[in-house]
Amino acid sequence: MSSHDVTVAIYALIALAGVAVQLMSLREGSDIPSLGVVLTRIMHSRTGRIGVMAGWMWLGLHYFAR
Repeated sequence: MSSHDVTVAIYALIALAGVAVQLMSLREGSDIPSLGVVLTRIMHSRTGRIGVMAGWMWLGLHYFAR
């Protein structure tokens, strides 16, 4: 198993954990906020908006600019 395979596996596990947390947040009576609620709270401040924009730029630079 190469280092690339390990990296892809780790990112896949992180994505699966995110999906699991989102599904748990959608259960009735859950105290876990959904991704939409979290992003809404983040986007209320200027710092949050800049952080989200920087995150999108980082993703675009590293994954989509090939």
